[in-house]
Amino acid sequence: MRILEKQYQDMKKPKAVVFYQYLPPWRIDIFNEMGKYYDMIIVFTNADCEGFIYNRQELLDKLQNINTIFLNNGFKIGNRPVRSGILKLLKLHKPDVVFSHEYSPTSIQIALYRQLKLCKYRYYLTTSDNLKMAEDSSGFKAKARNYVLNHADGIIVYSEAVKKWYTDHFPKLKIDICPNIQNPSTLLSYREKFGDIITKYKQQFGLYSGNIILYTGRLVTVKGLDLLLTAFSKIDREDYKLVIVGDGYEKNILKELTRKLKIEQKVIFAGYYSGVELYAWYDLANFFILPSRYEPFGAVVNEALVYGCPVIASKYIGALDFINNSNGKIFDPLNEKEFIETLHDAMNKYAGAIEKRTNLMPCSFDKYVKSFYSI
Repeated sequence: MRILEKQYQDMKKPKAVVFYQYLPPWRIDIFNEMGKYYDMIIVFTNADCEGFIYNRQELLDKLQNINTIFLNNGFKIGNRPVRSGILKLLKLHKPDVVFSHEYSPTSIQIALYRQLKLCKYRYYLTTSDNLKMAEDSSGFKAKARNYVLNHADGIIVYSEAVKKWYTDHFPKLKIDICPNIQNPSTLLSYREKFGDIITKYKQQFGLYSGNIILYTGRLVTVKGLDLLLTAFSKIDREDYKLVIVGDGYEKNILKELTRKLKIEQKVIFAGYYSGVELYAWYDLANFFILPSRYEPFGAVVNEALVYGCPVIASKYIGALDFINNSNGKIFDPLNEKEFIETLHDAMNKYAGAIEKRTNLMPCSFDKYVKSFYSI
């Protein structure tokens, strides 16, 4: 038995190179799980993007036994990085498997090198396409998708609906599902630190009594916050405050809208938070709302549900598989009447003292993450 155990421990891990633009916090747990199976290198191709500047070292320190490379040489087409040195890197590290994200210039290069047999590796894509994005793809993106997938072994998508679409249109591909979710044990480990933080929020923003609707994310048009403020203004409830956590170019516009709607006393623009200071807001809120006009996925849905915070979400997000009648509701934010009715019903349903909460995610992190090494 000991001999078998030693043989298992001595087995060489398959080598993987993962190309990703930057390191979002909601991807760290998935990368760490992959790192248990693969001898893995992550190559960042857009390390100076906004989402990877503020707390880069803090995020990198959370990666476990994973090497990283910053690939900066090249240029950009719009916001898409076109990097040189990819072929040299692949020849140097000789990976057994390569992962890349979306149908980017990087993915096109990796597919080309495989087609030309300049390197030998298995090749898998990940995509954040929701169903509408997959269906509506046209022009250069559609051509890039067809080319890349014709030279790939498989693709990992975020939902059952998207898997079905890809199965119908690319029947030769191996297709699996792993959405942008975090390990519940990672998120819930922060909860022991929430006490003092929540006390600070109550003091700072006067949240000692009443109920809270929470939004977290960027303050930009696509998130539908103007629709939320308008719907909120048309519900006569003095026992609720709307807390908006985040920053973005629409902040001053949205603040002006609250004044026009005469709800400035009921809306709190809390500012930008990350890590434990962000997660504490979920424990303070009665429910979370995501009114996006468009959202490829919506990683915040996973965060809210893990902390037991019910989610009222737009039908235009990608993370619809997580929401059901027991943990929230899906609605159309572009239909004002439906928005107001949905918000009103949620305010009634979730009002009152918040009981001890449990994880509301209806699916398993461990089950999904196996997609990356079952291949």
